[in-house]
Amino acid sequence: MNKSALNFWILFIVSLVISILVISIFVKVLKAALFVILVLVLAPIIYILLRLVLPGSKAKSEGDKLKTRH
Repeated sequence: MNKSALNFWILFIVSLVISILVISIFVKVLKAALFVILVLVLAPIIYILLRLVLPGSKAKSEGDKLKTRH
């Protein structure tokens, strides 16, 4: 095996390893961004649905409490 062939294989393996690292970091960042976006989109929708399903959980204001006393 001559020196140029050995250089080729070393550079090829190093470039594969670096590419794998870059792609894995990119995928992790993409997953985190997608998670944040989905949470920000779904949180208001779930909040509204819970408000509709649980109407008894509305807190009474001070004005309502004073009106009921006689």
